[in-house]
Amino acid sequence: MAPSVAERLRGPVVPLNVCFTAAGEVDLPAMGRYADWLCAQGVPVLLLTYGSSEYAWLSDDDVYRLTAVVAESVAGRACFVTSSAFWPAKVCAPFLRHAQEVGADAVKVQINPWGLSGPGERKAELLRTYFDEAGEGSTIPLLLWLNSGGGPSLPVDLVAEMAARDRVVGLKNDDHPFYDYYDLCRATRDEEFAVLSGGQMRNFVLGHQLGSTGYLCTAAPFRPDVALTFYDTLVRGDYDGAWRAVARWEDRWLAAAVEVGWLRAIKTALFLHGLQPSDRLGGTWTEATPDEREAVGRVLTEVFGPIDRVEL
Repeated sequence: MAPSVAERLRGPVVPLNVCFTAAGEVDLPAMGRYADWLCAQGVPVLLLTYGSSEYAWLSDDDVYRLTAVVAESVAGRACFVTSSAFWPAKVCAPFLRHAQEVGADAVKVQINPWGLSGPGERKAELLRTYFDEAGEGSTIPLLLWLNSGGGPSLPVDLVAEMAARDRVVGLKNDDHPFYDYYDLCRATRDEEFAVLSGGQMRNFVLGHQLGSTGYLCTAAPFRPDVALTFYDTLVRGDYDGAWRAVARWEDRWLAAAVEVGWLRAIKTALFLHGLQPSDRLGGTWTEATPDEREAVGRVLTEVFGPIDRVEL
């Protein structure tokens, strides 16, 4: 029997940073080549997601076309999770049908956190209703998204309730990286449900021991081998080795990348590795300056070794 989507949501999850042309259009051919390369490296899960994929600068048509291009490129070699935008349920529903038709494996349903404000029972009813209405006409598996910019955006008991639904197979946690994250693992461990850490290796070292199945690695977009090696260390139960990996790779890379600006650093890393033809940021469509590229390249070399440029 083929593994379920929940079972496939394991290991490094690569958030797909979007390549833009000088005119501010999504470079769809470049995205197809990049997704193909990631699959060839053995990455288990690819993800379109609001922040890294710069959804704030994408039109609805961009999201539709990007989903189709990535799904075609992946062609079943990895678990591909696309994401909705901040749409009303009636607008989200046709996108879920589209994602299913083009071959995506699941959709992370992104509800604007402002739309889930209010007391717990009101929030619960809004979430139930949204998923009921958005899911009409499709059967594609769905993921929750927790992101409040502060305290928990969804109560743990509500997540557990949603996890009991057959179609809700996991969540990406961008809330509190420790207590809420661990509580979510405990509350859903009896369900076929994947709790994905939205951030760092160091969070996943602990979360993995409580049942969290996957994580978004800060190096995976350009060095998937590092992310896969780290995950294998955890699977073997070598937690001392995992902490050494955090100190060797993640702590040093993150500290420097944040100084440059996170999206700038990650997109320039992709460019320097030859994985995308530009490092333009959404909105301004500006490339990195020579000084910024030099700074990012220096850090990459210091942390990960010589840059092995790929020509896609």
